[in-house]
Amino acid sequence: MQWSTIIAIIFAALKSAWFGGSPFAAQTVLYPPNGDSKYIIEAEGIRLAFTLNGGALSNLWMNDTNGVERDIVLGFDRVDDVRGWAGNPWLNGVIGRVAGFLKDPDYEINSVRYTVATNRPDGTVYNGGETGWGRRVLDVASHSKDSITFVVFDRGWGGFPGKPAGCITHTVTPYEWQMSLGLAAVHSPTPVSLSQQVFWNLDGFSSTSTKTVLEHALRLPHSGLRFAVDKSGVPTGDILSNPENSVFDFWSKHQKIGDALRNKSSHAKEPYTQLDDTFLVMRPQHWKMEDGPIAVLSSEHSGIQIELFTNQEALRVHTWKGEPDKVNLKKGQGRGRVPEFGAVSMEMQNWPDSLHHQEWQREYEAVIGTDRIFVSYSTFKFSVK
Repeated sequence: MQWSTIIAIIFAALKSAWFGGSPFAAQTVLYPPNGDSKYIIEAEGIRLAFTLNGGALSNLWMNDTNGVERDIVLGFDRVDDVRGWAGNPWLNGVIGRVAGFLKDPDYEINSVRYTVATNRPDGTVYNGGETGWGRRVLDVASHSKDSITFVVFDRGWGGFPGKPAGCITHTVTPYEWQMSLGLAAVHSPTPVSLSQQVFWNLDGFSSTSTKTVLEHALRLPHSGLRFAVDKSGVPTGDILSNPENSVFDFWSKHQKIGDALRNKSSHAKEPYTQLDDTFLVMRPQHWKMEDGPIAVLSSEHSGIQIELFTNQEALRVHTWKGEPDKVNLKKGQGRGRVPEFGAVSMEMQNWPDSLHHQEWQREYEAVIGTDRIFVSYSTFKFSVK
């Protein structure tokens, strides 16, 4: 190891300790990013790029049915633009400690009352709050050609209890992206529901496509139920059915996203402008993650299909709003901004707001004690027709 590297490691460690940062900061120095400040991993058929900012996925390249390479996720060409993103998480970042909403910042664990910082005008907590994992600069524990591991040392950000350590590992194999999100509680139990945001456009905004996901087909084979929400999108605690051939029937067949949005508008008292719903994932008992995908997203235009496998039991599906989230297309995707309905995200997670719905009897899944480790596993399988 060169002296310059050793000095850089020592400086990073001292700086982190002085400012109350991560004990893993020195490790990151061993794994510098490329010239674009990104970390690349690749295998046959796919190539991914990540940034330290929220562990965000900034690019995913693969060839379409015509052999043309497409970048099929939203993101930024420049890391500085990631830091300027006001959303939570940073675009396509990890989500933690708790994905989705907490309708009330106050909650109890083992008769101890906690209060976390809100980050919405209605007094709710969204995606872990303003200082959640997706709004932090992460550290790198390891990086190789086909894998990267980010680490998080959460010092009680946003008022969540304890100081847990987190680990986010991405590994690629031929036409597969495997993801594991882990958390070990330290000092006290903690609520947890980790996820990774990824906004997809399987056409890569090609000049011959519609540049939206309205023609993308979605199937959720295990989601005959969904969570009811109020006008602000916060779960109410009620669970609704998705009858066959109804607006939310993604379980009996593939349904184009555009058709679902048109059906929502025609059946609602107020017009729906987006798809933003969290679906239950109901599988037979003694299921294994590998038994089948919980979601299938495909595009006839590009021929690209994604199958999502996960051990999580809920899936939030939401389309890109366009306003006020103004994001430019990246190099290779064209010019201009990402239009409304230009992408769709599928975020695997625990049942939303489980802390405030004791009737669900999901405290074991929603709260991790110091005696065990939380791990979320997911695999995206890619194919081209």
